[in-house]
Amino acid sequence: MQHREVKILTLDQLDLLAVSHVGPYMKIGDAFYTLAQWLGERQVRTSGARMVGMFYDDPNQVEASKLRSKAAIHLEQPTDVDVIAPVEKIHLRGGEHAMLLHKGPYEGLGDAWMWFYNDWLPKSGRKADFSMPSVEIYLNTPDEAAPEDLRTELYIRLI
Repeated sequence: MQHREVKILTLDQLDLLAVSHVGPYMKIGDAFYTLAQWLGERQVRTSGARMVGMFYDDPNQVEASKLRSKAAIHLEQPTDVDVIAPVEKIHLRGGEHAMLLHKGPYEGLGDAWMWFYNDWLPKSGRKADFSMPSVEIYLNTPDEAAPEDLRTELYIRLI
Protein backbone atom coordinates (compact mmCIF):
# COMPACT_ATOMS: atom_id res chain seq x y z
CA MET A 1 0.00 0.00 0.00
CA GLN A 2 1.31 3.43 -0.91
CA HIS A 3 2.05 6.17 1.62
CA ARG A 4 -1.02 8.36 2.01
CA GLU A 5 -0.96 11.96 3.14
CA VAL A 6 -4.10 14.06 3.52
CA LYS A 7 -4.08 17.85 3.23
CA ILE A 8 -6.79 20.20 4.47
CA LEU A 9 -7.42 23.06 2.07
CA THR A 10 -10.04 25.53 0.92
CA LEU A 11 -11.42 25.15 -2.60
CA ASP A 12 -13.07 27.92 -4.58
CA GLN A 13 -16.45 27.24 -6.16
CA LEU A 14 -16.01 25.47 -9.49
CA ASP A 15 -18.32 26.22 -12.40
CA LEU A 16 -18.53 23.06 -14.47
CA LEU A 17 -20.06 21.56 -17.58
CA ALA A 18 -21.20 18.04 -16.78
CA VAL A 19 -22.86 14.89 -18.09
CA SER A 20 -24.77 12.69 -15.63
CA HIS A 21 -24.04 8.98 -15.33
CA VAL A 22 -26.00 6.24 -13.56
CA GLY A 23 -24.31 2.88 -13.11
CA PRO A 24 -21.00 1.46 -11.87
CA TYR A 25 -18.53 4.21 -11.04
CA MET A 26 -15.81 2.57 -13.14
CA LYS A 27 -18.04 3.16 -16.20
CA ILE A 28 -18.04 6.97 -15.77
CA GLY A 29 -15.64 7.03 -18.72
CA ASP A 30 -18.72 6.68 -20.95
CA ALA A 31 -20.01 10.04 -19.66
CA PHE A 32 -16.58 11.63 -20.10
CA TYR A 33 -16.61 10.40 -23.71
CA THR A 34 -20.06 11.95 -24.27
CA LEU A 35 -18.84 15.22 -22.75
CA ALA A 36 -15.71 15.25 -24.92
CA GLN A 37 -17.77 14.57 -28.07
CA TRP A 38 -20.21 17.37 -27.17
CA LEU A 39 -17.38 19.86 -26.55
CA GLY A 40 -15.59 18.82 -29.75
CA GLU A 41 -18.71 19.23 -31.90
CA ARG A 42 -19.01 22.81 -30.60
CA GLN A 43 -15.28 23.51 -30.89
CA VAL A 44 -15.04 24.52 -27.22
CA ARG A 45 -11.44 25.27 -26.23
CA THR A 46 -10.37 22.83 -23.53
CA SER A 47 -6.64 23.60 -23.18
CA GLY A 48 -5.82 24.07 -19.50
CA ALA A 49 -9.16 22.55 -18.46
CA ARG A 50 -9.48 20.18 -15.50
CA MET A 51 -11.53 16.99 -15.71
CA VAL A 52 -13.65 16.37 -12.62
CA GLY A 53 -15.57 13.30 -11.45
CA MET A 54 -18.39 13.77 -8.92
CA PHE A 55 -19.74 10.78 -6.98
CA TYR A 56 -22.99 11.02 -5.03
CA ASP A 57 -23.57 7.57 -3.52
CA ASP A 58 -21.79 5.15 -1.23
CA PRO A 59 -21.08 2.04 -3.35
CA ASN A 60 -21.37 -0.06 -0.16
CA GLN A 61 -24.95 1.15 0.33
CA VAL A 62 -26.28 1.58 -3.23
CA GLU A 63 -26.57 -1.10 -5.92
CA ALA A 64 -23.92 -0.57 -8.64
CA SER A 65 -26.55 -0.13 -11.37
CA LYS A 66 -28.04 2.82 -9.42
CA LEU A 67 -24.88 4.74 -8.47
CA ARG A 68 -25.10 8.42 -9.45
CA SER A 69 -22.13 10.40 -10.74
CA LYS A 70 -21.24 13.23 -13.09
CA ALA A 71 -18.38 13.57 -15.55
CA ALA A 72 -17.44 17.23 -15.63
CA ILE A 73 -14.95 19.74 -16.93
CA HIS A 74 -13.77 23.02 -15.45
CA LEU A 75 -12.80 25.26 -18.36
CA GLU A 76 -9.90 27.65 -17.89
CA GLN A 77 -11.71 30.24 -20.04
CA PRO A 78 -15.47 30.83 -19.87
CA THR A 79 -17.40 29.79 -22.97
CA ASP A 80 -20.51 31.32 -24.51
CA VAL A 81 -21.65 28.03 -26.03
CA ASP A 82 -25.35 27.22 -25.53
CA VAL A 83 -25.46 24.43 -22.99
CA ILE A 84 -28.04 21.82 -23.99
CA ALA A 85 -28.67 18.18 -23.08
CA PRO A 86 -26.95 15.92 -22.36
CA VAL A 87 -24.63 18.59 -20.90
CA GLU A 88 -25.62 20.82 -17.99
CA LYS A 89 -24.00 23.71 -16.14
CA ILE A 90 -23.41 22.97 -12.48
CA HIS A 91 -21.65 24.66 -9.59
CA LEU A 92 -19.51 22.72 -7.15
CA ARG A 93 -19.61 24.57 -3.84
CA GLY A 94 -16.23 25.56 -2.47
CA GLY A 95 -15.10 25.48 1.13
CA GLU A 96 -12.93 23.37 3.37
CA HIS A 97 -11.96 19.98 1.96
CA ALA A 98 -9.68 17.09 2.80
CA MET A 99 -7.57 16.09 -0.21
CA LEU A 100 -5.74 12.84 -0.86
CA LEU A 101 -3.47 12.46 -3.90
CA HIS A 102 -3.85 9.02 -5.52
CA LYS A 103 -0.94 7.90 -7.68
CA GLY A 104 -1.52 5.06 -10.10
CA PRO A 105 -4.23 3.32 -12.11
CA TYR A 106 -7.88 4.24 -11.75
CA GLU A 107 -8.57 0.67 -10.59
CA GLY A 108 -6.94 1.63 -7.27
CA LEU A 109 -9.28 4.56 -6.65
CA GLY A 110 -11.87 2.42 -4.84
CA ASP A 111 -9.29 1.28 -2.27
CA ALA A 112 -8.03 4.85 -1.86
CA TRP A 113 -11.57 6.09 -1.19
CA MET A 114 -12.19 3.24 1.27
CA TRP A 115 -9.04 4.22 3.22
CA PHE A 116 -9.95 7.92 3.05
CA TYR A 117 -13.48 7.42 4.42
CA ASN A 118 -13.00 4.41 6.70
CA ASP A 119 -9.52 4.98 8.14
CA TRP A 120 -8.46 8.61 7.81
CA LEU A 121 -11.83 10.35 8.37
CA PRO A 122 -12.74 8.67 11.70
CA LYS A 123 -9.20 9.21 13.05
CA SER A 124 -9.03 12.82 11.86
CA GLY A 125 -11.67 14.14 14.24
CA ARG A 126 -13.33 15.83 11.24
CA LYS A 127 -16.78 15.25 9.75
CA ALA A 128 -17.69 14.92 6.09
CA ASP A 129 -20.44 17.00 4.50
CA PHE A 130 -22.43 14.15 3.00
CA SER A 131 -24.77 16.59 1.24
CA MET A 132 -21.90 17.16 -1.20
CA PRO A 133 -20.46 14.64 -3.66
CA SER A 134 -17.04 13.08 -3.32
CA VAL A 135 -14.85 14.62 -6.01
CA GLU A 136 -11.95 13.46 -8.14
CA ILE A 137 -9.84 15.96 -10.08
CA TYR A 138 -7.73 14.26 -12.71
CA LEU A 139 -4.30 15.89 -13.00
CA ASN A 140 -3.55 13.85 -16.12
CA THR A 141 -5.36 11.27 -18.24
CA PRO A 142 -4.68 7.82 -19.74
CA ASP A 143 -4.09 9.63 -23.06
CA GLU A 144 -1.17 11.51 -21.46
CA ALA A 145 0.33 9.05 -18.99
CA ALA A 146 0.91 5.38 -18.32
CA PRO A 147 -1.45 3.86 -15.70
CA GLU A 148 1.25 3.89 -13.00
CA ASP A 149 1.85 7.62 -13.65
CA LEU A 150 -1.77 8.76 -13.34
CA ARG A 151 -2.41 11.38 -10.64
CA THR A 152 -5.88 11.94 -9.18
CA GLU A 153 -6.83 14.28 -6.34
CA LEU A 154 -9.64 12.94 -4.12
CA TYR A 155 -11.71 15.47 -2.17
CA ILE A 156 -14.09 15.14 0.76
CA ARG A 157 -16.04 18.30 1.68
CA LEU A 158 -15.72 18.93 5.43
CA ILE A 159 -18.24 20.44 7.84
